[in-house]
Amino acid sequence: MPPYITAVTTILQLIISGATVITLVYTLTRFLKAPEQTQNDRLTACEADIRTIKDRLRDGDNHFASLDDGTTVTQQCILAMMDAQISGDNIDDLKKQRANLYAYLSQKGAK
Repeated sequence: MPPYITAVTTILQLIISGATVITLVYTLTRFLKAPEQTQNDRLTACEADIRTIKDRLRDGDNHFASLDDGTTVTQQCILAMMDAQISGDNIDDLKKQRANLYAYLSQKGAK
């Protein structure tokens, strides 16, 4: 075989060997980073779930606060009615509580 064919063959083998080494390094890098990527994807999904849960908890807190307001108004009205039933002369307090109840119910209807 002529020497220039051997030289060309050697150069081509070096190029193929270099490409093989680069491919192996790239494949190894992807293989080693795969668990980290999976972990990052799981963390991103968990963070999205946590945001959803926080939003629902905040909505629940707002809902319970509005229920507490309604319960307070209702209990005040019941107390005024009980006072009127017991004493019979608590008309001013009954009118005041009735106005409070109307105000509360009209605000709840507007929301």
